[in-house]
Amino acid sequence: MLKNKKNPYLRLMLALFGAAALTIVFFFLLFRVDTVRNSIHVILNVLMPFIIGGVLAYILTPACNLLEEKLSQLLKNRKKGASLAKSLSVALTLLLALAIVCILLLMVVPTLVQTIYSILVQIPDSIQEFEDWILVYAGDNETLKNYIVEISEAVSESLPNWLNDTVLPNLKTMIGGFSAGVTGILGGVYNLLIGIIISIYLLGSRKTFARQARKLVYSMFHRRWANAIVAEVQYADRMFSGFIRGRLLDSLIIGVICFVGMLILQIPNPMLISVIVGVTNIIPFFGPYIGAIPSFLLILMTSPVKSVIFLVFVLVLQQFDGNILGPRILGNVTGLSSFWVLFAILLFGGLFGFIGMIVGVPVFAVIYDVIRKLVNKGEAYRKAQA
Repeated sequence: MLKNKKNPYLRLMLALFGAAALTIVFFFLLFRVDTVRNSIHVILNVLMPFIIGGVLAYILTPACNLLEEKLSQLLKNRKKGASLAKSLSVALTLLLALAIVCILLLMVVPTLVQTIYSILVQIPDSIQEFEDWILVYAGDNETLKNYIVEISEAVSESLPNWLNDTVLPNLKTMIGGFSAGVTGILGGVYNLLIGIIISIYLLGSRKTFARQARKLVYSMFHRRWANAIVAEVQYADRMFSGFIRGRLLDSLIIGVICFVGMLILQIPNPMLISVIVGVTNIIPFFGPYIGAIPSFLLILMTSPVKSVIFLVFVLVLQQFDGNILGPRILGNVTGLSSFWVLFAILLFGGLFGFIGMIVGVPVFAVIYDVIRKLVNKGEAYRKAQA
């Protein structure tokens, strides 16, 4: 009896202590936002190879599982066939991913270099054509011609001054910025290489890690809560796998259709533009616009008429993707309304940039599902108490 009487007071004391602790933590974070942000930035930089490796391993896991299953069937009569199948599946998966990346680079890089070179070569002719057009348009209008001459002279006079007064004094800063950029690129390459090595370990030990994580959850929590946590993790896995892999397949199909359509319409740079459109299409909602703008500018430098045709073509293509192809591939994977999809993209894109725009929708869908379940349980509890 004494224990039962003390339990309500003990719970109240623990609740008050928890509320006070959360309040202290909240105000500490509120008044130390810069410090917390810098600390998170440092931690993310240190853990970046593990993040890259985890993302690569997660994306490649379905292909690795499929290859391991097929190889296990072929090697089931051999000694240590299961171990050999696991090792071969990891190696083949990474080689397949590397081959896809190399093929994309071989298709894009030469075309990109050629396009940039063509644009640089055409710039003088384009300027001369623009000047000739201005002079023809001016005709006998002496006032307009005088304005053109004055603007040309002003530009000619101000250019050396700009070089002497602005560019040269800031050259040291520009070189420092260039050096920082090179250092950032080298750091990114280093993180990518270490991330690939980490992904190999994760792919090879993925089943072991899954068993250990499950065992850890059931050892730390009551069985009812452990079941709920495992179920939510499985839901998150289905959400992420369905959304991200569905977007990848959808973007691949859109890129192929874009390439074929550009060949039919004889629009320049079909390979480069199709890759840009396909890659940016991974981003929901804003992706088509992000890819269409630089593609339009690239085509505009070569053929203004074709650039307009490209805009119409991309508009039709994205309507097809948004209303027919995308729903067929993804279905209603996230269960979010258009408002929450837009909210998730803007929120996570503002916090984490390009990657946030891609993963924001499935992350928010998981958060939304947790809140929905808590609200439903709270409502059911209130009704049972009434």
